[in-house]
Amino acid sequence: MEALVIFGAACTITLGGGLLALRLEAYRRLIYAFCAGALVAAALVEVVPDALEILETSGTWLHHHHLLFACALGFLSFYLLEHTSHGHETHALPAHDAHAHHAGLLGATGIGVHSFFDGFAIAQGFHASEQTGWAIAVGVILHKLADGVSVAGVMLGTHHTPQAATAMVCVAAFAPIAGVVTQALFPLPPAVVALLLGWFAGVFLYLGAASLLPSAHLGNPPRWLFLVTLGGATMVYSAHLLLH
Repeated sequence: MEALVIFGAACTITLGGGLLALRLEAYRRLIYAFCAGALVAAALVEVVPDALEILETSGTWLHHHHLLFACALGFLSFYLLEHTSHGHETHALPAHDAHAHHAGLLGATGIGVHSFFDGFAIAQGFHASEQTGWAIAVGVILHKLADGVSVAGVMLGTHHTPQAATAMVCVAAFAPIAGVVTQALFPLPPAVVALLLGWFAGVFLYLGAASLLPSAHLGNPPRWLFLVTLGGATMVYSAHLLLH
């Protein structure tokens, strides 16, 4: 019963955030700015520290610099993907708006994978103790709104259709359930989980700083747009504080 309540809440909040972002088409720049702040904060405040903790407790020979190198590879691989795909994009689009179509899809998938590992974390927390499990679950639920908005923002910012964005929001919403099931049936080595998280942290940094922020600032953006970006980062950080 507890699991149904947790994952029902997480799924509903993720779907709500994503669908709300899709409905507010007139405020798309604000959505991009909010998502940029949320993605950068998630990478630096949540994903990298969690991956470091997993790596340190795994007993592996890998060290923190291997994790940070995986993070750099995630950033640079998306830069390379976007750079090499420019030749296939239309020149009718503004330079900063011509983001790689598949880079956005992979970025949204990265958020879904992060949600997948949220399910891992919840399952492991309840395995340790009920109190730990609920603490992790509350933190996960609180940042699901940002996850849903971020998936929608990344997909729309890379010229995907609203239907494709909705599909990826649904993937991110149900990913924690898949994470719990997979953790029970096919547990991954902790070091592999840590390196994957590090790679996706780099992906989040690239999408937030090099993709969504330039899109948000095209044309004549309002001067207070940075406050929306700060709001996205603050939301993620507040959820992190409540979790810890």
